[in-house]
Amino acid sequence: MRVSEIFYSVEGEGIEIGRVEVFVRLSNCNLNCKWCDSKYAKQNGEEIEIQAVLSEIEKFPCKNISITGGEPLCQSSQLLDLLSQLKRLGYWVQINTNGTLFDRRIFELVDLVSMDCKCPSSGEESNMAVIEKTRALFDHKTQLKFVVSDKTDLDYAKLVIKKFNPTNSIIQPEWTNRKFASKIVDSVKKDGLNSRIIIQQHKVIWGNKKGV
Repeated sequence: MRVSEIFYSVEGEGIEIGRVEVFVRLSNCNLNCKWCDSKYAKQNGEEIEIQAVLSEIEKFPCKNISITGGEPLCQSSQLLDLLSQLKRLGYWVQINTNGTLFDRRIFELVDLVSMDCKCPSSGEESNMAVIEKTRALFDHKTQLKFVVSDKTDLDYAKLVIKKFNPTNSIIQPEWTNRKFASKIVDSVKKDGLNSRIIIQQHKVIWGNKKGV
């Protein structure tokens, strides 16, 4: 499989924020979000055998894994093999995906599906049929995440949250417009929206750096 990087750090986003994890960032992506903070993963990386990926993971004293990208589901067959072996070895695994692809076998294997719903400022669009199907089958272990940059994004996120009513919805201020976070809080409070507002913790700690 094509891997961009493997590193050991702390989860900076979503409901697992603060948990120490081994991050496996896979190469390739089917989108091109304007504010993407890992554009390098779309092009870089090297082909690594599954067993070599496992050996690298096992160097770290941690049983929590975050599979990210890029878009991991672009390598679904190799990913399925990796996940099967990780679960056999007793790892807790979350997958980060962009809301355009659905793979029931993979979603059944992982412990948490972290699915983006792309807002207008990204310049891209998630597939509502994918989000609806994931919500229907895996709501108990899914977080639906919205990266919000402005009022247009926020209004869009609120519409989708009200439509699907996910158990876990995350509104994440886009990092370069994080001052908008206070307005997000005011709006969520006013609407009584059942969502968490979470800024990217790893960027608070280290800034916008690769491999942390």
